[in-house]
Amino acid sequence: MEQRITYRIWRDAASWLEINPESGAIFTRAELDREDIEHVKNSTYEAIIVAIDNGSPVATGTGTLLLILSDVNDNGPVPEPRSMDFCQKNPQPRVININDPDLPPNTSPFTAELTHGASVNWTIEYNDQAHESLILKPKKTLELGDYKINLKLTDNQNKDQVTTLDVFVCDCEGVVNSCKRTAPYAEAGLQVPAILGILGGILALLILILLLLLFVRRRGVVKEPLLPPEDDTRDNVYYYDEEGGGEEDQDFDLSQLHRGLDARPEVTRNDVAPTLLSVPQYRPRPANPDEIGNFIDENLKAADTDPTAPPYDSLLVFDYEGSGSEAASLSSLNSSESDQDQDYDYLNEWGNRFKKLADMYGGGEDD
Repeated sequence: MEQRITYRIWRDAASWLEINPESGAIFTRAELDREDIEHVKNSTYEAIIVAIDNGSPVATGTGTLLLILSDVNDNGPVPEPRSMDFCQKNPQPRVININDPDLPPNTSPFTAELTHGASVNWTIEYNDQAHESLILKPKKTLELGDYKINLKLTDNQNKDQVTTLDVFVCDCEGVVNSCKRTAPYAEAGLQVPAILGILGGILALLILILLLLLFVRRRGVVKEPLLPPEDDTRDNVYYYDEEGGGEEDQDFDLSQLHRGLDARPEVTRNDVAPTLLSVPQYRPRPANPDEIGNFIDENLKAADTDPTAPPYDSLLVFDYEGSGSEAASLSSLNSSESDQDQDYDYLNEWGNRFKKLADMYGGGEDD
């Protein structure tokens, strides 16, 4: 029987590796971190591999795999400690150490800088020639409370990192023995009056915005009429959504504006067909085509003499303007259907303006 060996990973604490069971080739399945202090010791990662054959009985063998990890400058320097206390009176400087998990030349010498306004109240200086530690102290007497100090540290290969230090100023003198954190919070470089001023400005801005919104909303409100249309029972009020003016030009009686023929006194409707005259008899259409000519002539004559056919010889009232005219009605001047003489003597009673007309029809001086 041909011997056959398979491979397995017996121990891989960080689960970084995988192995081909046939060939024993090892691959990484995750990024290796040299700064992993839990699994890496002295830049070395250890794993155990086991080999198994197919014999009877089965034989096994183990081997230790040591991976030497090289350094990559993937970490910035950090300060230690990150929290400390100072006395308000005669404060003593505090030493801050700088740590970098990388290896040289990715470490010291370091450079330090205060950022975000922290240099207003605080100062730093190097404590050794390698610049691996700092001395932090306040510039002046500070108010009691918490301060946030932003410290930027840069290593020898320009890898930088900003860290925030938590500092508390206690009500004591010299070296801090005990400190009760009861004072209000304060930002590094910003005193309590400055913070109150900022809050006051924000409050004033909010009030201004609120007043502006109220003003815009009030201008957008639709003005309601003093007297709703449904409550106004007058017939002479019209709503045009106009401001100004008055009702003097609308104070009138609508009944006086009614126009029509029904309201005029002593006026009858004469623009209709007469109802008392007999309607002529028209000849029906003959069955013999030779009588069509006579049929048309007879019906034309009947239509010409039909008194009920329009246009009617009647009085047409186009617009009634009321009674009270000093002149008499002109209905007496209607043409007559007969050849009898008419009596026009009454024209002499109309005055000098109608004298010529009276002479023409009434038989005046010329006769």
